[in-house]
Amino acid sequence: MVQAMKTAVKTRRDVLLLGVGLGAAAAVGVAARAQADIAPMSKASVGYQDVPQNGQVCAACVYFEFYASTGGSAPASRCKLIAGPINPAGWCEVWQAKG
Repeated sequence: MVQAMKTAVKTRRDVLLLGVGLGAAAAVGVAARAQADIAPMSKASVGYQDVPQNGQVCAACVYFEFYASTGGSAPASRCKLIAGPINPAGWCEVWQAKG
């Protein structure tokens, strides 16, 4: 009887852990899909300019990222919200400081 209870507890624990793991995986999948569903905006729609404004630059924005370029040795940059290449020293209306 005691052995059967230990097996049942282990089984319940396994089921609970599996449920928690599946729930976490689903949450990560939903967040990734939401990020991928955001369509890039045009530079004009966000007031993009190639020069800084009040000391704010794209390179210091939460939406800015460097990535390895495929053709040259210099890293390329992009904005997660704006379509097309951007200048790291540029600025736009959706600028948010990196936290």
